[in-house]
Amino acid sequence: MTPKRAVLFQTLIEALLPILGYFYWKWDASFILLFYLIDWILFWVLTVFKARKRIQFSGNVPEKQLASKQLIIAFLCILSTSLAVFYILPNIHASFSWTERIWAFLSYSDMGIQQGFILIPLMVLSGYVTYKQQFLLPQLFRKYPVNYFTREPVKQGLLLSLVFGLILLVSYFVNFPDEVLLFGTVLGVVIYRLANRSALFS
Repeated sequence: MTPKRAVLFQTLIEALLPILGYFYWKWDASFILLFYLIDWILFWVLTVFKARKRIQFSGNVPEKQLASKQLIIAFLCILSTSLAVFYILPNIHASFSWTERIWAFLSYSDMGIQQGFILIPLMVLSGYVTYKQQFLLPQLFRKYPVNYFTREPVKQGLLLSLVFGLILLVSYFVNFPDEVLLFGTVLGVVIYRLANRSALFS
């Protein structure tokens, strides 16, 4: 399998989980948004590990300062986007409760197994395996400056903050159906990841 086909396959597999969640596990928009927020937080944490490994190798003080600045910006983007997401659905549905939906997400049971105790550890394990195979083993920390790893969370964070900020603003005037938020989020993530990953081979 060529690298481009591998990227396409990986992206489609990543999109399959929330789609299966909707059709098979009866996930709603809140579950999908929570899933992607957890995925985003894990991506940021792995970027912190990558930056730390690169700085330990290079010992470069300006690189450390740049990484700290960019990671703080990326974290603030996660925080602002999370706040926007947490306001959108209650604004659309008056009786909506995030406390109830978060507990429902963690405690949803299929075949007697609560998905929160399986899904989140699997996401963490998948992230660690990717970190080890695609970062540590090829020793990318020796080849690239820290900005190579930290600029993506900033770019992704600013884009998502803008998009969900606009959605929050529009939601005060237009009631979005859950399906629009759900499939719009999945489609947006797939398009962004395909474009971003394909650029690596151009």
